[in-house]
Amino acid sequence: MRLIDIKQCINTAFENFKYTTRTNNSGVYYIENIQQMKIAFNNLIKAGFANKDDKFIKQILFTSSDFLSSDSSEYNRRIELLNRDAYLLNGLHEWINNYIPSDQDPETVNIKLPALKNFDDLNKIANELRLAFSTVINEYDGGKIEIVQFDHGSFWCVIKVGTALLLFTGLAWSGAVVAKKTLECKNAYEIYRNASARNDLLEELNKLNKAQIDIVIGQEAKLLQQEHFNKEDNEQLERIKTSISNISELILKGTEIQPALAAPEEVKNLFPDFKSLPLIESKIKKLEQSNAEY
Repeated sequence: MRLIDIKQCINTAFENFKYTTRTNNSGVYYIENIQQMKIAFNNLIKAGFANKDDKFIKQILFTSSDFLSSDSSEYNRRIELLNRDAYLLNGLHEWINNYIPSDQDPETVNIKLPALKNFDDLNKIANELRLAFSTVINEYDGGKIEIVQFDHGSFWCVIKVGTALLLFTGLAWSGAVVAKKTLECKNAYEIYRNASARNDLLEELNKLNKAQIDIVIGQEAKLLQQEHFNKEDNEQLERIKTSISNISELILKGTEIQPALAAPEEVKNLFPDFKSLPLIESKIKKLEQSNAEY
């Protein structure tokens, strides 16, 4: 997990770690505001600072009401645990907000680099990213690629793309669509190869797979050109195709492209979900379905 994501978890936990207490005349003690505390502990668990198997935490997580009741002995033990966790959380909150930069500009983009072993790998990936994005983005009015920072403690790079955010997300989406198609073609090839298909059949299947992938790249590139540029330009179209192809290869190597944490929900929805890559659909299909409804 990126430190910036850990920061978000800690801040959310800090904002929600608020409970109240009371007792009644029968000697029953109550800890209240449990549903908000549940949010806090879920975020601490997500960031690795709390144990989901801890007995008391499990009681909080699986309580449907907004309070826990107990006798004085159990109540004192619970309060002691909560005080310990509050002390830890206060320290984490102060440290990470001093150490990690402020929240990102909503127009920034986060790129997870594939695993790097040496400077040669870094140089190669940097060049592949340049070929994948810079040429097309720089053609867009006001578009540019600017490295803002390398995220602390991870292989994440934060960049700004000027006015070309929607073009950038479109390229990322199209690259994911092509990556999905490539995986489908590879899986089909492996099925035939494992079935001991003849070499000439496998060679023909490879050609058909490449042709299908090229068709998808062409369709995606045409859509992006129509959406983001004012004129038809065959040379530009070829550059967009090259960009989409390069992006799909980077995705297959493990690259992820994510929105800024501060991005509004409508912007976040423009980015592909890399955890559900097999489920991604081309926006061409969505447009066709939308047009069919009318």
